[in-house]
Parts: sequence; structure tokens; C-alpha cells
Amino acid sequence: MILTQPYINGKWITTGKTFKSLNPATGEVFLEIQEVNGNHVEEAFLAASKAFESWRETTIDERIELLSRVKGVLLKNSEEVAKVIAQEQGKPLAEAFTVEVFPSIDALDFYINRGRVYLEDFKIKYWQALFRDKKGYYTFEPLGVMAVISPWNYPFIIPFLDVVASVFVGNTVVLKPSSTTPAIGLTIANLFHEAGAPAGLLNVLTGRASIGEMIIKHPQTRGILFTGSVETGKRVMALASEGIKKVILELGGKDPAIVLPDVNLERAIRGIAWGAFMNAGQTCASIERVYVHEDIYDIFLDGVVEFTKGLKVGNPMEFDTSIGPMTTSGQRMLVEAHLEDAREKGAQIVYGGERVGEKGFFLQPTILTNVNHEMLAMRDETFGPLLPIMKFKEIDESVKLANDSKYGLTASIWTRNESLAREIARKIETGTVTINDHVFSFGEPEGAWGGVKYSGIGRTHGRFGLLELTNIKFVSEDFNSRDSQLWWYPYEKEVFDISRVAVRAMYGSGKIKYLLKLLPYFGRLKKTTSLWNLIKNWKRFF
Repeated sequence: MILTQPYINGKWITTGKTFKSLNPATGEVFLEIQEVNGNHVEEAFLAASKAFESWRETTIDERIELLSRVKGVLLKNSEEVAKVIAQEQGKPLAEAFTVEVFPSIDALDFYINRGRVYLEDFKIKYWQALFRDKKGYYTFEPLGVMAVISPWNYPFIIPFLDVVASVFVGNTVVLKPSSTTPAIGLTIANLFHEAGAPAGLLNVLTGRASIGEMIIKHPQTRGILFTGSVETGKRVMALASEGIKKVILELGGKDPAIVLPDVNLERAIRGIAWGAFMNAGQTCASIERVYVHEDIYDIFLDGVVEFTKGLKVGNPMEFDTSIGPMTTSGQRMLVEAHLEDAREKGAQIVYGGERVGEKGFFLQPTILTNVNHEMLAMRDETFGPLLPIMKFKEIDESVKLANDSKYGLTASIWTRNESLAREIARKIETGTVTINDHVFSFGEPEGAWGGVKYSGIGRTHGRFGLLELTNIKFVSEDFNSRDSQLWWYPYEKEVFDISRVAVRAMYGSGKIKYLLKLLPYFGRLKKTTSLWNLIKNWKRFF
């Protein structure tokens, strides 16, 4: 499953120029990857555009058949895919399988078995009584060539799910994987290739940021699914605006967890530690701030520290490793900068904070106390194994602290009190709130994924994610034999009088009085309106 060549129009391409992919556990070169240029970008869009002409006409059954074959190929090669993820990105092998491969297979199963109902025509009943003799419905049609620009932290599942959803609704795709984890992006191309996907349906271009910009600006790009940093997201929006293209952005988070005094303490300790340190904290939905009620603060802190001490940091290819290396040296340095800023502003390191080993990009899981919202570690996205814990006294205070962020991706509430949890959930400004768990919802195909504020715009996954990838077209039908409609030309005083009386009959008081005032206009109404339809819908007037 380890590939090094870009994939265009159903073929593996040799470009003559390469760049390096590193193994973050050693810091050494993992692979030399073929790098594309502008000509390859044009070839990919030519192929994707041509493929769209036929793919858009395929039936849902034909698309499901392809996804079923992709599912079979992924099942057969699932362990090998997980190994590529562990070697190139750095998450432990078990984690690579559990949080990237497993949910990807499940998502395929979801689209195969449930997806069709979300793309069926949706009939509507007209609200306006004068239109009730018409028929209306929504139809969901593909947009065209979609650009998927994917990150390095979840280099398989994020682009894979974007590709699968795009293809399922009838789009074709040009994918640019992160230049940090290009081989994992190429495994996605291989899955579709082995499944017999039509040439041009999926094209994978490996290269630097400049290639991503070419893809975004290309005139045949109709929509962009981007996952990454806020600053890059702003750049994507600016480039996309030149062509008025649909943009779906997921730009990270500063996700809070609120721990209430009646919590199942053991569950909260284990769940929050996992939510903070899984993937070495390099998750847009990682728990990056914990607010604990003062009544249980000390016991919670002691429990998290003790549990964290038992997490093994080490080789991601070993099954008992809990935390692998950070994916890049630059990201480790950013986490260390947040840590140093917190120290200078009075934070206390109660565990961790040190590098591990001489090779690779390892960093201990780190727990901070004595923190406040003046610190980078409580304000900006850290994207690493750093867990600041803060005490609160009142429920309203915890909600205020949770919302005190420019981000709004996810949040979690930890309590046994169902009604209180739901009340708090409605007050938190995020795209997702989970109660007594965290992060997992990305792996639920029905759960829409996305955020508010600086966490992005649009949604992926589930019903709403699918509809983001379509043209939601409203179709109205009128096969009645009337030659005219009341509101058409010619405009006359009679039209004004009918409208003036009708609006009071429909929306005002004294409805019967105004309905009687319409009787003199019976002839005009009969020619231009279905009186029988109005009678059938008499409740609309009352």
C-alpha cells in the first residue's frame, strides 16, 4: 500500500521531481514522493471534468456498487493502511486502525445502506394558499469537480470521508494530501484504483502549498473541502472568492471540557485523558481546556496525573504504545512555546513537559494547573499533548469560560445530571457537544461535523454534510389549463383590490368579512385561481 506517485486519470505518474516524507518516530526520511507541477494540475482537472460528465448521470445504485468495491478493498488491506498511517504520521498502530481505518469502513457502510434516502427528491406542500394547485420538490444534484485539501493530523480518514461523500453525490474529486503525509493520501487513490473506479473520478496530486493554491483557483473547481489552520483557511476563502466557489472549512478548535461535581470520576479521568492526548493531542477536537468544579478539583487532578503517568510514549508500531511522536518538529516547538508562555505567566507543570528520546519528535503528555485565559495554552490552539486544568465555582462561570474563545468546534460536559447537561449543552457555542465522552462523534457517520466562529463554516458527514456537496434545486410544476395567473399582467385596479382584500382575509382579523368582499371578483378569481383548491385548504385562512 506504500505508493510514491501521484494519480491522474486512472494512472500513476512519474514527474521527475521529488520531495521527502519523514518518519516522525525517527526524524529520518520515510519516502521520496513524486512532486507534481502546474501541467499535472491541468491534466487532473481535464480528467476530473471529463469524468464528471458521465459520473453525474450514474444512478445511486451504480455509485453504491463502486463504494461497495472500495469497502471490500479497504477491508482486505486495512492492517496495511494502518501501518502506513503509523509510520508516516506517527499515531500508534492500534490508534491508527481504531480512529482512522475502522470509522472509514463504517462510513462506507453508512452510505451504502442509508445514504440514498438523503438524496431522494423531497416533496413540499406549498404554504401560500394561492399556490396550492402547484407541485413542488427539492432535488439534490452534484456540483462538479470538488477540491479536497487535507491535513496531516488525520491524513487518511478526513480526506477519505470527503472523497467518499463527494463521489456518492455524483461529484468528481481532485485531492491534495498534506505534503507532510503524502503517501497516506496516495493509499486512498489506490483503494479506488483497485476497486475499478472510472478514470478521472479521483485524482491525487502530491506537492507543496503552491499546488493547493492552483487547485483552489482553478476555474473548474466548483467546491473546496479544506481542513487546516485558521490562517490557511482565510487564504482558501480569499482564493475561492475570485471564482465564487463553495467553501467548506474546518479550522480547528480550543475545545473545552466541563466537569461537574456529580460526575462518574473514573470515567471522566479516563475519557478526558484520552480526549486530550490521543494522537499526541494533534486533533482539532482535542480537549485543550478543562474546567473542574472546585468540590472535586483536587481528586480529579490527582486522578488524571496518576492515570497519565501510566501512558507509554514510544514507537507507534508497538501495540502497547499509547502516545506516539508528534508529526512534525515544528508542531512540537509550537507546543513547547505555549508551555513556556504558560510557565512565564504563572502556570505550574504538575506532570510532563519534557522531550522523550534523542530521535523523532516525541513529547511527554503534560498537565498544567494555575492557568488563566491570558495564556496561549488557554487561548490559542495548541495542537499537542498539553492539558491545562482550571477550577470553577458556579455553573454559569464554567459556561462563560467555555465560550470565552474565538473557536467553536466541540465541547464536552461530564455529569450524571441529564437535565443539567442538556441545559449547559444549549448554552455552549460549538458545532458539537458531547456528554460524558469527547472526540468520538467524528467517527459517527450520522453526526454532522463542523464548527462556528473561527472553527470554520459548513458541515461534513451525515445528511447535512451530503447536502453541502450538492446543488439544492427547487422545482415547481404547474400543469393546470388556466391561461393566466392572478398576479400576472395586465396590472389593473381590480388586481390591486383583490390583493388588498385577500391579504386581510388570509392574515388579518375579521377574515369572514373580507372573504365576502372577494365575491364581486369571483369571475377573475375563477379564471386565474383554483377556487376548489382554496376551499379544500380553508384551514389555511383560519
